[in-house]
Amino acid sequence: MRTDGFILSHMPALKRRELAEVRARLRAAPPRARALKGASVLAGKPGIIAEVKRSSPSAGAIADGNAASIASRYERAGALAVSVLTDRTHFGGSWDDLAAAAGVVRSPVLCKEFIRFPEQIDLAAALGADIVLLIARMLSRRDLASLYRHALSVGIAPLVEVHERGELDGALALSPEVLMVNTRDLGTLRMERETAFATLRAVPDGVTRVCASGIESADDVRRAHEHTGARVFLVGTTLMRAADPERLIGEMDRVC
Repeated sequence: MRTDGFILSHMPALKRRELAEVRARLRAAPPRARALKGASVLAGKPGIIAEVKRSSPSAGAIADGNAASIASRYERAGALAVSVLTDRTHFGGSWDDLAAAAGVVRSPVLCKEFIRFPEQIDLAAALGADIVLLIARMLSRRDLASLYRHALSVGIAPLVEVHERGELDGALALSPEVLMVNTRDLGTLRMERETAFATLRAVPDGVTRVCASGIESADDVRRAHEHTGARVFLVGTTLMRAADPERLIGEMDRVC
């Protein structure tokens, strides 16, 4: 398993070093070109969140390509939403990728970033994102709640990610409509399906469950749904490497 120097606890410091660039880009950003979808864009809706993902610490280089073209293919295939990784250091992404994808699709767009500062949320919203990821493990409960409220204040939907049961209380205290559980432990980068599945089962009824990482086939979707009740799945690496991502999204979508 590759790590490429990825350590989750180091991400806040990395994002602080990037903050001047974020602020400069935010000052120069033109008015948002697409309407915000609102804070309930995923609630109660089954389907696939298809991700633009160039590389990762665990997999190394995955695939390259034009973010707008990839996002368009995902939307044509019926993806529930399009996710775009913007972290450059460990995932090869960029804010340009986010802007490019949001500029061509009508589907909700998720900004996948290691959010630590409100300016990152503001920039994601300005560039066209409808949803922004907040990773519970890298934030204190106080910071998580503050960033969650900030996202709502600018009209963007905060999507909290957890991995284990111990992270649930802080996330559920925010009364989310949607909650994502990552099958990968970001502390170790190991896949821990049973831990994640137990966490998904502990999410109360009425909260839309999103299962992320490790989904490679329609059978994986079916198995995860049967074990957890999840009906939304975030898929990145598999779609980026697929010869026919449209067909794969269709196969997965039919068993959500």
